[in-house]
Amino acid sequence: MTHNWKNFLVGAALVAFFVLLVGFNATKPRILVLNSKTEDSVWSRKFREGVMEQLQRNRRPVSVEWAYLDFDAAGSRLSPAVEQAEVQRAIRRFNPDVLIAVDDEANALVARDFAGRARPRIIYVSIDREPAHFGYVGADNVSGIADRLPVAAFKDLAGVVGAGRPLRIAGIGVDSETAQAELVQLRSHDWSPHSLVASATAGTVEEWQEFVRGTDADLLLVLDAGDLPRSTDDPTPVPSDELIQWTEAESKALAVGTHVNFVPAGGGLSFAPPPDDYGVKAIELALDWLDARDTPGAPPPVESSHFEVALRQARLAERGVVLPPIYIEAARENGTLYP
Repeated sequence: MTHNWKNFLVGAALVAFFVLLVGFNATKPRILVLNSKTEDSVWSRKFREGVMEQLQRNRRPVSVEWAYLDFDAAGSRLSPAVEQAEVQRAIRRFNPDVLIAVDDEANALVARDFAGRARPRIIYVSIDREPAHFGYVGADNVSGIADRLPVAAFKDLAGVVGAGRPLRIAGIGVDSETAQAELVQLRSHDWSPHSLVASATAGTVEEWQEFVRGTDADLLLVLDAGDLPRSTDDPTPVPSDELIQWTEAESKALAVGTHVNFVPAGGGLSFAPPPDDYGVKAIELALDWLDARDTPGAPPPVESSHFEVALRQARLAERGVVLPPIYIEAARENGTLYP
């Protein structure tokens, strides 16, 4: 065989390899994960860890891309209309088989527009409103995991903290789709013998501080807490960590978070949905849907009432709060027990 023939065969083999590689990548199922929060938020990082853990365990060849709406960062967030347009362009470019939309904002701004279409298939994750709010009921291309605040756990906590006496409970969150939906859950719950005395969302730090200082409550539930402008006259963004630390220091009521960023930011106690578990379950649903299913159509949607406990012992000690050992052990087991 001549030298030229050898070069030809080597070149042909390389071309064939690249053609097969391109074809393989082009035919891999595509999943786009759209998160409402920033990429570096605690929720986003833990959710991504859950997604990657399940993908590695499954070893199914899929192509995954990530997009973020930055709805907990007032300083860097574009207008909702601009964010929506950018993500819509990303969806058209990537043409995903499955769109995983995380939190109420991602579903309200983007995913709901694809309900009832041939593609992409939609998996909603951690929505606090009912699926009907987004037009998902009856849509063949929609499934997902609805989120429910662990209100029963908060009620039990009130019984522990109050040592049998009825407590006054309040709730505050930033003015967002998520917090508004969480307030609906708080307001519709039977808190007896305790009572929900005040609940609101705030559009500025000034409004947040007025609510916290003016609320006569024993227990303050801190809902969705992102960056906020300082006031209507001063749009300077105040990071959520600073807002949480101020609330923990200034609130007369025991502040309890409902999101995973509360205690890492300096708070004392939180009961929050577990983002890594949501990531695992979202990919399980996506891969189940992409595989040949025993029953046709979308996997049935589910609700999750699971929550993780996080606590900072020094903060609770400052307030004289003593919790049963089961709370401490739950946080220790989860890796969210802080000194």
